[in-house]
Amino acid sequence: MLKVGFIGVGGIAKKHIGSLNELKMSEFVGFCDLIEERAQQAASENGGNAYTDFNEMLGKEEMDAVFICTPPSVRAKPIVAAASRGVAIFSEKPPAFNLEQGRVALEAIQKAGVINSVGFMYRWFGIVSRARELMWEKKLAAIRSVFLSGPAVRMNIPGWFFIKEKSGGPMLDQAIHVLDLHRYLAGEVASVHAFGNNQIQPKREDFTVEETIVMDLKFDSGVIGNHTHSWACSVSIAQIEMISDLSRLTIDLRGKRVFGNVEGSQIDEEIVDNGHFIEVDYFLKAVENNDQSILRSPYQDAINTCGVTWAGLKSMETGEVQSPLRF
Repeated sequence: MLKVGFIGVGGIAKKHIGSLNELKMSEFVGFCDLIEERAQQAASENGGNAYTDFNEMLGKEEMDAVFICTPPSVRAKPIVAAASRGVAIFSEKPPAFNLEQGRVALEAIQKAGVINSVGFMYRWFGIVSRARELMWEKKLAAIRSVFLSGPAVRMNIPGWFFIKEKSGGPMLDQAIHVLDLHRYLAGEVASVHAFGNNQIQPKREDFTVEETIVMDLKFDSGVIGNHTHSWACSVSIAQIEMISDLSRLTIDLRGKRVFGNVEGSQIDEEIVDNGHFIEVDYFLKAVENNDQSILRSPYQDAINTCGVTWAGLKSMETGEVQSPLRF
C-alpha cells in the first residue's frame, strides 16, 4: 500500500480522495489545510493525521506520494518541499501561477528525480484518445474550441475565483485545460493573441477577471487555432474541433462524444469514462513501478501549457501578440 498525503483539502481534493478510496492501492497518512477543521474532517473520514503546516506534515509523516490541491497561487513551495524529501508529486493545475514559481518547482522536481504528474485530466479521456487515433497523421489546417459556463452569471463559486491575482481567472482556472488539449492534439504554440471583455459583470474590487476571452493561436507546424472561453454564458458547452483537408472531427468534452467526418466516414462515438479517476490510477502505478513514462502530463510539459496561458494573459494586458515561454 502506497502512503499518500494531501496538501489542500478543497473540492478537487475530495474528487481525488474518492478515486483513491475506490482504487484501494494506498493508505492516507496526512491531510494539510489552512482551515484546520477541513483537514481534521478529511483525516477522521479517511484516516491519517491532520495538519495546517505542510512542512510539518512532510517532516513527520513517511509518504510515497502527495497530492497538491492548493489554490493556484500556492504551488511552488509545497512542490519544492515534497520533492526535496523524495516524495512523488501529483499537482493540480495550473502547475505554477507564474514564471518564477514554474522555474523553481521544475528545478526541484528535476533535481530530486521524483515521479510527477499534473491534473490535466482531459488527456486521459477516451474520446480524446480516440480522436488522436482517428486524426493520426492527418494534415491539420486548424483547431478551434469553445468553453462556456456561467460563474459570472450565477456568482455561485468562491469569491477568490473572481480575483485575478488569486485565481488567474477563466484562463488559468478552465481555459488552461482546453489549451493543453490544443498542444496535445496539434503541437507547440508559437504565438498567441488574446482579447477579453466584461459585459455581464463590470470589473471592480471583488471582480477583477475578464469574464470572456477569445484567443488566436499559431502553432510551430503552421496550424492556426482559436479558443473562446466565457464565464458569462449559463448555456454550457465544452468542445474542440480538428480540421484537415478531408476531415472534420469534434470532441465534446461534456457529452463524452467524438463526432464528425473522417475522410468520408461518418463518426459518432460515445466513450463514457472518468478522466480524474484514470489519471490517479496511472499516477499510483507510476509511483509503484517508478515509471514516469506512463504519465501523459509530466510537470515540464504541463509548464509549457502554462506558458501558453501566461502569453494569453499578457496579450490581453498589452493588446500585442505574445510568444509563449518554453521549458
